[in-house]
Amino acid sequence: MDDLPSMLKKIGDNHFRENSGLCYDDFIVGSTIDSDHGRTITEADCMWLTLLLGIETPVHINKDYASKTEFKEVIVEQAVVFGITVGLHSRLISGAAVVNLEFDEIKALLPVKINDTLYVSSEVVSKRDLKSRPTQGLVVIKMITKNQKGEVVLTSTRTMIVWKKASRPIDD
Repeated sequence: MDDLPSMLKKIGDNHFRENSGLCYDDFIVGSTIDSDHGRTITEADCMWLTLLLGIETPVHINKDYASKTEFKEVIVEQAVVFGITVGLHSRLISGAAVVNLEFDEIKALLPVKINDTLYVSSEVVSKRDLKSRPTQGLVVIKMITKNQKGEVVLTSTRTMIVWKKASRPIDD
């Protein structure tokens, strides 16, 4: 195991520590990385996060109102869906990020309902070295959020600066 992935650090014989997140060197343009875990949205997620954001649109917080709409039930505010997407995506994809520069092209494609389970795929769109930051590189990722049926419910792009493997500051 001489060439360990950046998310593992050897700390002894057959003893490794997890470092969350891919480094710049690990990203391959054109590749897709699927998260190995999903997140089921609960009623509490929907209500608390929607109210925390100050969004009081009845279709997101009022079951009676929502039952009379085309959706027939409360739908999850897309800002909540986006937040959960970033959370699911973050541990592996941006655990070694220095900074997020941009979230862009956020598209809500289908309604998400309470008890839907979300999964995120990350497509590596591009990457490039940074002359001004030789220990880091710029990575652009397209995030694709699917529900439990495999339907794409949200897409967006994320641009971030990420540590190169040899330069990443790791606590020893």
